[in-house]
Amino acid sequence: MRSSEAASESRRGRPPLFSEKTLREAANFSHVRRVRTRRGAQDLVYRKFAVAVIELYSEAHAESADSLAWLLEPTPRHSVLSELGRVGAPSSDGQGELQWNARDVNRLISAALEIAHERPTAKSGVAMIRDLRRRYQDAGVLSGQLRLRPLPQAPPTRR
Repeated sequence: MRSSEAASESRRGRPPLFSEKTLREAANFSHVRRVRTRRGAQDLVYRKFAVAVIELYSEAHAESADSLAWLLEPTPRHSVLSELGRVGAPSSDGQGELQWNARDVNRLISAALEIAHERPTAKSGVAMIRDLRRRYQDAGVLSGQLRLRPLPQAPPTRR
């Protein structure tokens, strides 16, 4: 067997979470910029998922809507929303449709409420969400048992 044949039988890297159909739909959804990479399309899927969850939650829980609106208005906080979408852990099923579970959506909402309350910079918010995701994975806990913790601020650098 030649090396090119072996390479075609087994793909290297992580298995894809999203079907090509889901990624194509996300890329077509983007009106602002062209999506050129798989990673860019995945970020759009995560962002769309987070926006949909936050909007539905805001409709059902009007008392939280004003706080969560900070994530979406006056302009969406794209990087924070993409990271929140990763907390929700959506993936594609065999037919290319998105699937998720309630536990992960609850985690997304908990993180979104805390981020909206803290109102960090994009960089700090992404770091806080990534830290939370790692702790969820390490602890394997149910939602609501872990809280975001602010990361230490680095001293300003001089240019």
